[in-house]
Amino acid sequence: MRSPRSLVRMGTVYGLSALALAAACSAPVRPSPDPAPALRPDTVTAVDPVVRREARLLAMLDRREVDTALVDSLLSDADATRRARATLAIGQGKIRPRYPQLRALVQDGDTAIAANAAYALGLVRDTTAIGALVRAVGGAPASVAREAAWALGEMGEPARGAMVGLLGTTVRGGGINTQSVAFARPFDVRAAIMLAMARLQPYPVARVIPWLRDVDVPVVRAVAYGIARQRVKGGARAMLALRAHPDEEVRQYVARTLTKATVGDSLNADAQTVLRTLVTDSSERVRINAVRSAATFGAALASEVLARFSDPVPNVRVAAAEFAADAFGRDETRWRAAWEADTTLAVRRMLLGAMRKSALPVALGVEDEWARHPDWRYRVASLGDGEGRATEEPALTRSRLLLADSNPRVRRVATLRVEGPTRVAGDSIRREAMRRPAERPITEYDALVRRYWTPGAAPAIAYLDTEIGTVTLELFGREAPLIVESFVALAQRGQYGNGMFHRIVPNFVVQDGDVSPDGSGRSDFMLRESFSRQRHGRGCVGLATSGPDTGGSQFYLCHSAQPHLDGAYTVFGRVIAGWEVLDRLVQGHLLRAVRIE
Repeated sequence: MRSPRSLVRMGTVYGLSALALAAACSAPVRPSPDPAPALRPDTVTAVDPVVRREARLLAMLDRREVDTALVDSLLSDADATRRARATLAIGQGKIRPRYPQLRALVQDGDTAIAANAAYALGLVRDTTAIGALVRAVGGAPASVAREAAWALGEMGEPARGAMVGLLGTTVRGGGINTQSVAFARPFDVRAAIMLAMARLQPYPVARVIPWLRDVDVPVVRAVAYGIARQRVKGGARAMLALRAHPDEEVRQYVARTLTKATVGDSLNADAQTVLRTLVTDSSERVRINAVRSAATFGAALASEVLARFSDPVPNVRVAAAEFAADAFGRDETRWRAAWEADTTLAVRRMLLGAMRKSALPVALGVEDEWARHPDWRYRVASLGDGEGRATEEPALTRSRLLLADSNPRVRRVATLRVEGPTRVAGDSIRREAMRRPAERPITEYDALVRRYWTPGAAPAIAYLDTEIGTVTLELFGREAPLIVESFVALAQRGQYGNGMFHRIVPNFVVQDGDVSPDGSGRSDFMLRESFSRQRHGRGCVGLATSGPDTGGSQFYLCHSAQPHLDGAYTVFGRVIAGWEVLDRLVQGHLLRAVRIE
């Protein structure tokens, strides 16, 4: 599984580099197109002073201009919702002079305010708040305690002693300390504590493993996630004992943990036995993780990896192709069998790239066939990985022939292969980010407040119409109004029509939103992050970025929970229908339109 820093990178075959998740950019550019019709400022006929004050808060966050007087006035407002927004804004805007207020507000009697304060302290990593957060974990209402635990995890090493202390002293026999703070808290708080532990490196495996015996599944999930996320060698034996756990998410983490490097020699045989079972698990997400781990054992489990090329779920087959080189080595018989077992482009493109990299004489001549294919996606795939200039004459010849292709995406990749990436204008989103930001009139923020912050406002619903079905989304306009506004406006103008899912990592993310005509991933505007307490659970919708405050048109949907992304990327929606479509999408599938209700 790729690291989170590559989460929003454009696929190198279909779109090439655009929104990768790292590398800070400066001076983001705000949307230049007109906003969605429902949000046009000229429809607002009167200025409500309450609306205007909230609009000023939204403008402050968007412009990253600190206005402590405005924040103070909202913190003392009679309305708890406005106080809660102002509390979160301190963290979103990193308003350092008001960090002491956050530490005090963790104890506020309104749980929404207290929870926002705890979350905001995590965003700014205020280590002077560790004591206040520990007290909140131990005694605050669950909604506050969960955010306090998350915040401690964000602080990392400075909070290690306090976090481990929540588990109590070690118990003889390695059991759970029933006198600990963690044991006394509700299961969701215990789970939050365990997820926070996953942020510590090195992972405190000996102190956490006993909690795999917790009677509540969310706690077991959280511990298993931490072990799997860091592939902790000391946790492999305990994870083997969970191989038949009734919860499929726990089994996902078991499968992910059991790589050859993690289990070592002593557990090698046991791990292979368990993986032979997990690659046929009833859950496709377990099978995806299991086939990746199985491939690390090379020839020993190569037959199990090869069998997954006949799996009924496309993304299991993609996962097998992704790691085929590890499993098959130079065994041409197995490579040919895999090639014949699955004829889809998503799988064959990946297999072909691996075979060419290893100089294996399998499927010779297929690139020339693809270069003449009526589907432009095959013509792009014929050009190879597209990372840079082609060096071998056959690849250069195909690239030159496709320089005049009727499809702009094909032409762009062909140009990259012939001339190199530096010759393609606008290929780097960092250059886009160097432009000075446009100025929004305050009336636009007024309109956003009226649309999304009016009590009882219904959330916008979006329908992603793909070539294999529709995925329905609920958009979080209350939490991320600027991002939702931009997404809605692009959809209503039809700019998401005829797009393509350029990057799909099985059991991780589905990414699209490229509105450029040539697949470059460029947007003519930039969006600020809008962090909130919405989490990266299965089916979340997030804003793709290439560093702090560099969002654009691209978005991603998570196949499974990804807690390590919380607080790093903005979640602005969630899937509410069309789960099977989400799980069946593979790289290269078309997004025909996005409709807004």
